[in-house]
Amino acid sequence: MKRPWTIALACARYRGATVTVDAESLEDAIPAAIRDADESGQWEDSDHASDPCCVAAREGAGADPWEGPVSALPIPDRFSERGAPPVVTLTGPAPPGSIEVSGGAVRLRFVDPTGTVTTEVTDPPPPPGNAPLVTVSLDPRGKPHVQVRHGRARVRIVDG
Repeated sequence: MKRPWTIALACARYRGATVTVDAESLEDAIPAAIRDADESGQWEDSDHASDPCCVAAREGAGADPWEGPVSALPIPDRFSERGAPPVVTLTGPAPPGSIEVSGGAVRLRFVDPTGTVTTEVTDPPPPPGNAPLVTVSLDPRGKPHVQVRHGRARVRIVDG
């Protein structure tokens, strides 16, 4: 049986500015560029908008989808602003064996006693705002240990 839902949707309309600044590092240049664009009024409207996404939901007709600081209901990843996380499949027997990424981009870091290797693997387009770093190392028993930082990723390890 169908029932009513109240869904809050959004899409970002972009404004942009291109500025040149002098700075010691990228970490210093970015905030300086933002300040310069703000102070000089260089922001211009863009024709580009993000894909529509769901930002809040609640069951019921005319209901307030915002209950407290977050959506009343959890939003499925594929409808969220960040989109579904990429899937990383590592095929062993022990990493780094075969690597497959679907649905986005990840940085992979393999750590073993002889050294560390970091690479980016992508299946375009990457979800906006999601650039996870997946670190794979072997635990004392020789089994893979996986850590994901700076975003989200689903990691599958296939031994064989």
